[in-house]
Amino acid sequence: MKPLARFGVVLALLVLLVSLVPAAAGACPLCRDAKADTDYAGGTASLPNGFYYSILFMVCAPFAVVGGLVTRIVLARRRARAVRDMIRVSSNDATGFVVDSITGTTSGPEITGPEWESWKEKRNAVNRYFEKRGYRDLNANQKTFCEDAYGREQAFRDGGRNRNRMTPDAVARLFAAIARGEIAGPAGTAEMLGLLSREVTSEKPLEDGELEDARLAGHGLPPGTRVWAKSGDAYDVHHLVARIVLPDGGDFVVAVFTKGVKTVPDVIPRVFARVAARFAAPAPARRP
Repeated sequence: MKPLARFGVVLALLVLLVSLVPAAAGACPLCRDAKADTDYAGGTASLPNGFYYSILFMVCAPFAVVGGLVTRIVLARRRARAVRDMIRVSSNDATGFVVDSITGTTSGPEITGPEWESWKEKRNAVNRYFEKRGYRDLNANQKTFCEDAYGREQAFRDGGRNRNRMTPDAVARLFAAIARGEIAGPAGTAEMLGLLSREVTSEKPLEDGELEDARLAGHGLPPGTRVWAKSGDAYDVHHLVARIVLPDGGDFVVAVFTKGVKTVPDVIPRVFARVAARFAAPAPARRP
């Protein structure tokens, strides 16, 4: 795979991750920014700005490291594990490692002057990549944290004005571009889709929330439907984006961002079922 294609693979999944899951505890990023000021004593949280962010951030850093030296092989293995954990278990630590690997930046105490300006320029590499491809109203230059950011990471948020954000339209466009192989060549596309593939035929609920979201959505679709998906879930916010391939050949991407309906488990599956009905081939007319 060419270096530019590898870079595209990494950045595509990087943006996809930060676009989907809002702030959350545990493995869900930017928890404190997803709540209103009144939810915390002293008003230390930022107000949500209508965009819900998080989980699908990046997927193919291992391809950037190829070589015969043992040190490079070890590094490639570490990046491969970070990419896998970032997508499969929504690990904030893995996501931060990938962000550092892509942009050449690191967290730490606040810095100033030319060093700070250079740091910000490097961290915005992801945004520049997508701006050149026509994406607007997208920000994917922040790491994700279980609790909160400190030092230069907190300063870079600019009081909440520089948070990660993305719209359903943009994340659906990105997911479709991944599926069509527009981000990378055949090998990179196969790697990304492999990480996003979901089994939706199980009748029993799954313990993994990521897989359970896809299973529930899949149960409203025709038997034999194939699903590639990523979800985001925290507090009262719940998102799901997926590529759906129906048994009759219908192939589409749908992104659903919700707020305030997390306790109603069939909202997203009902949306998916209605969209699938729109794309399904019409049944043949009965003969008289």
